[in-house]
Amino acid sequence: MLRATIKSLLARKLRLVLSGLAIVLGVMFVSSAFVLTDSLGGRFERLFQTVNQETAVQVRADSEAGAESPPLLTDADVTRLSQVDGVASASGDASAQGVVPFRARDGKAVPSSGAPQLGVGWAGGGDLLQVAEGAVPAADTEVALTRFTAEQAGVGVGDRLKVYIGPRYESREYTVTGVLEYSGGRPSLSGETMVAFTMPEAQRLFYGKTGVYGGAALTAADAISDDDLKSRVAAVVPAGFEAVTGAEIAEEQASAFKQLLTFVNWFFLGFALVALLVGMFLIFNTFNIIIAQRARELALFRALGAGWGQLTGSVLIEALVVGFVASTLGLLAGIGVAYGLQAAAGAAGLPLPEGDLVVGVTAIVVSYLLGVLMTVTAALIPAIRAASVPPIAAMREVTRPDKPMLGLTVAGSVVTGLGVAAIAAALFGAPLAAVLIGAGVLLSIVGVALLSPALTRPVAGAIGRLVAWGTAGDLGRRNALRNPRRTSVTAVALMIGVALVSTVTVIGSSLRSTVRDLVENDIGAEVMILTNSQQLPDGREGFDPARLREVDALPGVRESIAYHFSVATVNGQPQQFVSATDLGRAGPMFALEEESGTVAPSGPTEALIDTNTAGTLGLTVGETATVEGAKGGPRTYTIAGIYKSQLTAGLLLPESAVETFAGPLAMQGFVALDEGADTDAVVAGVERIMADYPLVTVGDQESFIAQQNALVDGVLAIFYVLLALAVIVAFLGIVNTLVLSIYERTRELGLLRAIGTTRRQVRGMVRVESLLIAVYGCLLGIALGVGLGASASLALRQQDLLSVVTIPYAQLAGLLVAAALAGVLAAVLPARRASRLNVLDAIAYE
Repeated sequence: MLRATIKSLLARKLRLVLSGLAIVLGVMFVSSAFVLTDSLGGRFERLFQTVNQETAVQVRADSEAGAESPPLLTDADVTRLSQVDGVASASGDASAQGVVPFRARDGKAVPSSGAPQLGVGWAGGGDLLQVAEGAVPAADTEVALTRFTAEQAGVGVGDRLKVYIGPRYESREYTVTGVLEYSGGRPSLSGETMVAFTMPEAQRLFYGKTGVYGGAALTAADAISDDDLKSRVAAVVPAGFEAVTGAEIAEEQASAFKQLLTFVNWFFLGFALVALLVGMFLIFNTFNIIIAQRARELALFRALGAGWGQLTGSVLIEALVVGFVASTLGLLAGIGVAYGLQAAAGAAGLPLPEGDLVVGVTAIVVSYLLGVLMTVTAALIPAIRAASVPPIAAMREVTRPDKPMLGLTVAGSVVTGLGVAAIAAALFGAPLAAVLIGAGVLLSIVGVALLSPALTRPVAGAIGRLVAWGTAGDLGRRNALRNPRRTSVTAVALMIGVALVSTVTVIGSSLRSTVRDLVENDIGAEVMILTNSQQLPDGREGFDPARLREVDALPGVRESIAYHFSVATVNGQPQQFVSATDLGRAGPMFALEEESGTVAPSGPTEALIDTNTAGTLGLTVGETATVEGAKGGPRTYTIAGIYKSQLTAGLLLPESAVETFAGPLAMQGFVALDEGADTDAVVAGVERIMADYPLVTVGDQESFIAQQNALVDGVLAIFYVLLALAVIVAFLGIVNTLVLSIYERTRELGLLRAIGTTRRQVRGMVRVESLLIAVYGCLLGIALGVGLGASASLALRQQDLLSVVTIPYAQLAGLLVAAALAGVLAAVLPARRASRLNVLDAIAYE
């Protein structure tokens, strides 16, 4: 039986290729995710080891040090550390992030691709960093730059450079005296920018005085290990500091980066599993068709004495081989994709740390496990059906009618009803709303999949009457409806991908409409000042709110308001979002809707809170909230009012609360204009006033809408690209089903050609069949996706995260047209094969 199975496989190579393509693509996604994240993790792990290789022990502020008054080392402290037995050298460190150079050509800040933007006090680069051109800074008005920084800023030795100093919240100009390179001539380690000042200038900029350091790096004498030196240094470090080895620092940095990569990995794996799920439908349909084609062959085995287990095993072995071969090809393709993505990142100007491609054991094991397991699982039911072929089928043709679909229809209706009920319960405020929506989505997809065979004849039949013309079209329609189970399984594979795309499209459209609705109807400002924050907001990124006094002096400006944002501990609960602004003017500016109390408090210790946060914290009007920010200690505020707003949320504090934030900068600003004021002129004036702040952008309402919608579109584009894989797999399923059904209908096609059907008519018949499957699957997906997307949008609206729910009919219609065109393209190969069958060979098929 095993030999017969192997011969069957080798005799049907095309079948192997077609049935394995879906698994190849799905496994490619899985393996590329693992290989990419493992490779990036390895690159950055080596980077952190390189950066810290010259440091035996680092003395740094301990984790208990607060933002209000971070501890500093003095020259005397550094000298004392250098005298510890086993210390070869000790050097103080003065460094900070948020030191941003400006471009010479247009005065704009050098953008960050996620890498840090550093400022350091030059104390010698050791073996890691050397001077490539010019000299190191010798005066407080001079700086040196890494080559990557100089290229990004468009400056060289002798040029003037404007630099934003994050710790001082201001910009200054310096003369570039030198260009630095890392060992091996590298312009950058990982796309970071670095500006090197004299040590005294760095100390003044970062700490407000000279002779102090944020930490110290120690090297060890030859006879002592890093761990032993750490123990000795730990006994003499000043209060507020700790000693750690260079290896421990590298491990901490690598661990933090790998934690981020883990999230990225699971994100991509989610889409890979969707593609593999769609692939399972393809495998299931493929083996169903194959079993139908091999009915007499399998019956002959039964007649010769093969048992139920042998026949089932033979089909599963075939599935195992398909899964193994497809997983191997998918793994290799994934490795290629991961390599290509890293190369593309470098070509796009996003330099990565040096390193090799890492193909870990996890990537290999998971790729084979998922690919093989899902293939064998999908083939299990067809394998069981194969064993049930009666031996009599070997002697004569036996037609095995389709089983009644009543049970499947009832089950589908019940499951769909449960899904709709779960979503409805969540929308009407039942507990565990997120869980109910998730369960409702899953049940709805499964329910519609179960219902699809019963829907095939009425829905696909109606579609066929619209698009099928002439004899060939009518034959194609009848072929699609002949086996509703097969048609529905092929269509459901497409339905899943289209449903997810449609869901994302509806949510995205609602987000875009909400942005426009809020800006045009709720924001009481015509000009907005925004900060493209690179970290969790805490008042250290943005602009000086005092600059708004200059904004108020511009012609046409009626008033302006600053909006500060941070994270604090509220009533003992950490990581709560809080904001501070002029509460007396916040109501009309942010469209605060009064739920209870007042939205215009006047007392210095009064605050506002939105309805959702009030429920989470258990606060009502008149109760108090104790807020503890980064500095200044806890402050208590009385809740003066509870509000609803689409523009802001959380605890709204008076402007005096900014004193407790880590920094004094405002994250946003809103400028209201006089009637008939020149908006463009005001925007230009505000841009000049905010020119010193690299992360700040200024625009009118339309530019604000465009900016926010660009963010939405960027996120949606990622989802569309990732979901496209599932849709591609589904269309491969249509090709697969049609090609295999051509083999099944060889005699029928030969008879059609014998009685005068032309090759063109045969091709048209197959095209109609493919078109019906594609449009039917797409319509199911759109209907399901619109329902799910609208439900999710309504849930978000109940949470005040959306104000408008819209259905993008034009986009959905475009999706349907694209599916129809793809259906026609999917029929090219099967139609060509069907039209070229030799008539005599086809008639004499058996």
